[in-house]
Amino acid sequence: MDPQVYKNIELVQFMSEVTGYKERGWRFVNLCGSSVGDQVELLCSFALDNQLENLSMLVSNGEQVPAISPLYPSAFFFENETRDLFGVQFEGTIIDFAGRFYPTSVPTPMNPTSVEAEAWGKGEEVPRG
Repeated sequence: MDPQVYKNIELVQFMSEVTGYKERGWRFVNLCGSSVGDQVELLCSFALDNQLENLSMLVSNGEQVPAISPLYPSAFFFENETRDLFGVQFEGTIIDFAGRFYPTSVPTPMNPTSVEAEAWGKGEEVPRG
């Protein structure tokens, strides 16, 4: 058996996949984002014994992602972090810092379409709100 598995899924499959892991006794490990073109890839990891499985999906700006923190309470840290750094909007996060979990120099600095992050990266003046 492979020690690590990656499953590419669509956003509409996300909650049913996560619910399946919860019902089968898997524990939540991590949720992280990565810029891929003009989208954000979300990687959500689960473990059971010595197995690790990852759900990978692409999210476009403006898409609402269902929060998994109601099923896995520790996920609220990762949901807030991903919102602050990438601009991914989670619907139903159990503790929502409303974009103020991390103090960042520009809004959503890792989002590939963030105008502020792009200006900052070029050394241009970034207006503060």
